[in-house]
Amino acid sequence: MIQKKFNDISIIAEIGNAHEGSFALACSYIESAKKSGADAVKFQTHISEAESSNYDKFRIKSKYIDDKSRNIYWDRTSFTLNQYKRLKKLTEKLGMFFLSSPFSLEAVDLLKKINVKAWKIGSGELTNYPMIEKIARTKKPIIISTGLSNINEIKSTIKLIKKYHSNIIIMQCTSLYPCPDDKIGLNVISELKKKFPYKVGFSDHSGDPTIGIAAYSMGAEILEVHVTYDKDIKTFDSSSSLDFKELEFLKKSLNRIKIIKSNKINKNKIPKYLISNKKLFEKSIFLKKDLKKGSLIKLDDISFKKPVVGMHAKEYKSVIGKKLKINLKKGNPLLKKNIK
Repeated sequence: MIQKKFNDISIIAEIGNAHEGSFALACSYIESAKKSGADAVKFQTHISEAESSNYDKFRIKSKYIDDKSRNIYWDRTSFTLNQYKRLKKLTEKLGMFFLSSPFSLEAVDLLKKINVKAWKIGSGELTNYPMIEKIARTKKPIIISTGLSNINEIKSTIKLIKKYHSNIIIMQCTSLYPCPDDKIGLNVISELKKKFPYKVGFSDHSGDPTIGIAAYSMGAEILEVHVTYDKDIKTFDSSSSLDFKELEFLKKSLNRIKIIKSNKINKNKIPKYLISNKKLFEKSIFLKKDLKKGSLIKLDDISFKKPVVGMHAKEYKSVIGKKLKINLKKGNPLLKKNIK
């Protein structure tokens, strides 16, 4: 199968750590993402000793597994180099793009070994300049999430990346899980487009496919959404994820929006495909009563009914006060040849 090109990606399915460390489940997630229309999948590459100190606290603790520390959680849910190679191979075999967000310099080294073709920077890593620079040196495309940063911080990070290349995508997001409607900030999409000459996307944490549809309609060129098999399975990101039916709905909706946006309507003329409906839906002038030849037509003598088979309703003023040339029965349409 032909692999999706990076510039053609419209939906990234963020698997993250939803696999809970199960390699088989991770593979299943990849296959389900493909069936639901994703163009890319994204994991997270955590190396515990390189990422979290003893001060690192859980955002949400697992309801089912008592991980005593974040380090234990990272170790339990991490994959080996060989497993990452196999995940990437499966993804590309299915024609999708493989991404994984690194959260340490060591994670960057691991992903370099499997030859990732692009990088995704999580919101918490935007100001991790040592890691940003290490990634930028690879000169591969970089997607940056901005959920914890202001414009000045975004500018600083982009300035650093631009030392090496300018293949950058900026993602608006808000790092709340789930993110409430009043904190989503879709207005930022257009603001980022004005400030930066790069593609702008949207990373969603709402758990609602309509938010992604709205973002795409408002100019987001790429969407990233967390995915889960079942929102009732309480994992760290389940409340901010889409299930695969919702992902499929999102993909179909984006395809429809592409068609809608790429086919413009010229409102200066009536298109041919509307002519028949125009005649069917609009109204013409009919007689309310029997009228004899020579009668002067009054407004009370006529009515306006579908379809357009005689004089159009918009011509009614030109009819008032005119004489009939012939006798006409109630219910007949009025034709121009009938009046003088």
